[in-house]
Amino acid sequence: MPSIAVTRQYEAIYILRPDSTEEQVETTVNKYRQIVTNFGGTVEKIDRWERRKLAYEVKGFTEGIYIVMEFSGESRTETELSRNFRISEDQIRYMIVKRDEGEVAAQAARAAAVPAAAPAPAPAPAPVAAAVEAPAAEVTAAPVEASANEETQAPVATEAVSEEGAATTEA
Repeated sequence: MPSIAVTRQYEAIYILRPDSTEEQVETTVNKYRQIVTNFGGTVEKIDRWERRKLAYEVKGFTEGIYIVMEFSGESRTETELSRNFRISEDQIRYMIVKRDEGEVAAQAARAAAVPAAAPAPAPAPAPVAAAVEAPAAEVTAAPVEASANEETQAPVATEAVSEEGAATTEA
């Protein structure tokens, strides 16, 4: 039975060593882009976040250069990229996530949207006379608060079991 190739949207986030030179960063980014394209995927966007402080120490580093790569491809594309991340020493941490289809569609719609026109003016407020002419039957009284005094409260029903095992309700 032949398998059906399904293209999915992925996002790979990886952190490069902070001591990497500009040339090393470009070489590494191109290496991972090439892996995706060699396995039938397409890279939609690569975003470089520069050097940032890490939340905790990773492999002896407290800073790293963040790279976010959005790509689409089959599962074998993601598998090969993940394998290369595992064996590579040019990055200190990575994560690949499958993007939500709804998020991808919403993002595409936002990108294709034309700037919205000026908002329509608010409708004019209704005349005060219309509110006064409301029928008296629609007016309801506010609920009366019960007193905290025990004498005004209704007795609570309790359940007791008789000697025969039958349950009886007492007020």
